[in-house]
Amino acid sequence: MISFIEKNYFKINLLFLSVISFYCMAGLIVPLQPISANKFVTLGMTLMGVLLGLYNFFIKKVYLNVRKIEYLILFFLMNILTAALVVKYGFSTNIKNLVVFFIYFFALYPAFQSFTVKKARALFDVFFSVITVANTIGVFVSIWQFFMLQGYRVLDYKGLLIRQGFVESRLFGILASPNYLSIISLMVIIYLWMRLSLYNTVLKTLAISSILLNFAYIVLSGSRTTYICLVVVAFLYALMTANWSKKTKSLLTVLVTVGLVFVGYNGIKYSSDIYLKAHSTQIQKNQENGQNGDNNLSLERTDTSEENISNNRFAIWQSTASFIPRRPLFGYSGGNWYELGKEYDASAYIIKQHYLTHNGYLELLFYDGITGFIPMAIFMLSFIISSLKKYKKDLQEGRHNHELITILLMTVVILISNLFLSSTFYGISLQGCILFVISGYYFSVLYKKRDGYRKLDEAEIKEVELDVMDYIHNLCQKENINYSLAYGTLLGAVRHKGYIPWDDDIDISLKRDEYDKLYQAILQDNDPVYKVVSWENDARYPYPFYRVYDARTVYDNNYIENDIDLGICVDVFPFDYYADVNKDMVKLDTYRRLSVYTLYGIHNKNAKLKNVFRYLLVLVFRLTRVKTWNQKMNTLSMQEKDGDFIDYLMENKRVSTKFDKSFLDTTIDSPFEDRVYKIPEAYQPILSAIYGDDFMEIPPLEKRVKHDDFLAYIKEG
Repeated sequence: MISFIEKNYFKINLLFLSVISFYCMAGLIVPLQPISANKFVTLGMTLMGVLLGLYNFFIKKVYLNVRKIEYLILFFLMNILTAALVVKYGFSTNIKNLVVFFIYFFALYPAFQSFTVKKARALFDVFFSVITVANTIGVFVSIWQFFMLQGYRVLDYKGLLIRQGFVESRLFGILASPNYLSIISLMVIIYLWMRLSLYNTVLKTLAISSILLNFAYIVLSGSRTTYICLVVVAFLYALMTANWSKKTKSLLTVLVTVGLVFVGYNGIKYSSDIYLKAHSTQIQKNQENGQNGDNNLSLERTDTSEENISNNRFAIWQSTASFIPRRPLFGYSGGNWYELGKEYDASAYIIKQHYLTHNGYLELLFYDGITGFIPMAIFMLSFIISSLKKYKKDLQEGRHNHELITILLMTVVILISNLFLSSTFYGISLQGCILFVISGYYFSVLYKKRDGYRKLDEAEIKEVELDVMDYIHNLCQKENINYSLAYGTLLGAVRHKGYIPWDDDIDISLKRDEYDKLYQAILQDNDPVYKVVSWENDARYPYPFYRVYDARTVYDNNYIENDIDLGICVDVFPFDYYADVNKDMVKLDTYRRLSVYTLYGIHNKNAKLKNVFRYLLVLVFRLTRVKTWNQKMNTLSMQEKDGDFIDYLMENKRVSTKFDKSFLDTTIDSPFEDRVYKIPEAYQPILSAIYGDDFMEIPPLEKRVKHDDFLAYIKEG
């Protein structure tokens, strides 16, 4: 079964993204609501999402491989706890919400992780294409209703009387909510606009037509939230795509872009008002026939006034906020807030009117408390900050990544609209699906994408490492610095005259004073290609020792949580006077790992359930800085000022690897591949101390420990 699923895994994800996007759109287009309301359809879609999520969790182990998913897992666990705390008030709705979260976090968010860029992009495009087609058809029919001056009320699938067509100076059309659907229309515009250059003539014509229709619907919907989003998006788009080397021209472009949106918006609004007034007789006739009870001669909203500009939102927010201090940690839950809220204050405005929060941020705090709000806030901030850094880096390198700009603009729309709308997360929501699709696509595809870089094969990686080692060797010769190859590299030099066949890195060792001297020499040399990185010059750097690296290179790293780019390098280890500090050092090294490693980085396949405890500790120690632990480890390592033995102390020592302090003082030349580097003259006792007296014997296959495969790249040109 697993082999069958693996073989068809892409098709399964393609089908699921198509189904869930259409399912959500069907719930927003009134004539299609019977589809999404059908219990068998809902059950089928839910079952597909849950099964895919379970497969991703247990077989794909996405909790180890997908960046930032740990915060979503914590949010999920906090929701389980909140649901358990309020279970006496009911549980069915909270269970439904948990199922939705499971689909969001384990079926949608990791959907792109296992695929090539081409296949991941196909999934992304299918998801948004379904939304685009369905929404545009709904918008087209709705605009037709406006021109036909149709306005009426019908019962929806819940039996509630809802407005359709052009009613109360707003175009509802055949859509369930003009506020929500106009936001989706803006998403469609962003998606199509950013892809126009990729389309052929026919598709470009259809895309432009869709953009114009959706823009017109935004105006006719009367949604002030979407209008704010539209202006902000136009401003940011012009800002992000402008060539700021020509500041005056770019500033003018920004002003013109925003101006065109403003003129276009008000132009459609003005033209529509003229159209309505020109057909006042028809509107009056419709009234007399009972088709529409409103006198719709303009697009001026009749459901708000200057005295109530927020349309009761201020009162709703104030009432909701008054409940939060009473249950600050775990909230009231998404399913039982009304029943639980009545016990605290039955006279409160939101209780009496049974109003939703109409603010996604307040809603999150109200339903889930601080314990739910914080992990989701960290996730969102991590996503936003990382994508902005990626955009900044692209900009510095002279690139405009249209997919990244699309995601940033859609994120802005979600952030702004959540100030005024509810239910991005709770219940299956199209905005919720969009959020986790775009964030998942960013972390699984765009975050790893190396535009302007060429992928290196294993032989090329080793050649780059040797070039870095050449630089170190030459600088040490020039500055009279005593270094030697170390660990597996030293063993490779002695036993294989080069790399150990199943090893692919280079390590060197120096006494602490020589170690510091080399560090300063590299900084002062200021070579354009070869650089040094340490916890001292970059607080994000995760290791207690420093590295010398090729600044033109970068490699994908599944171990490190932060967004530091690490290049192909040589690891440089300081050897200090031996002290029995292993017990304290292990603690510090554990804290270091927990503060900066991913779940994959701290996962131990032999630890089983103990890994869960490690995962929870990771989320606590992320609040600390890795630099703090690296500094403490170095201070502890240097506490002995003299002694007979030296060792690299900043690791977990299961056995003693110390050796005589004089062993690194005298070095000899040794061939390494087609180069010659320095090794200790006393290499035999050093290797015996580290690997045992039989270090010259080739180990059996099961003991040949190879580093994890990684992808490395070098800048082109």
